[in-house]
Amino acid sequence: MSAFRNHCPHLDSVGEITKEDLIQKSHGTCQDCKVRGPNLWACLENRCSYVGCGESQVDHSTIHSQETKHYLT
Repeated sequence: MSAFRNHCPHLDSVGEITKEDLIQKSHGTCQDCKVRGPNLWACLENRCSYVGCGESQVDHSTIHSQETKHYLT
């Protein structure tokens, strides 16, 4: 990923996350309203384990991203 960081400096803040981590998080619940998936978003920021609901619910993921300036997937 270091080659991409030369072109995308915002990737320096993205932590290591595996496909398995994302699958596990997608089967969880929003940390704020406790709604269950499938429309959950995981924070990619280093050392942040936030998972929030998307637009089909309250959209806590966007609120988290805007308040913290973290990237989500």
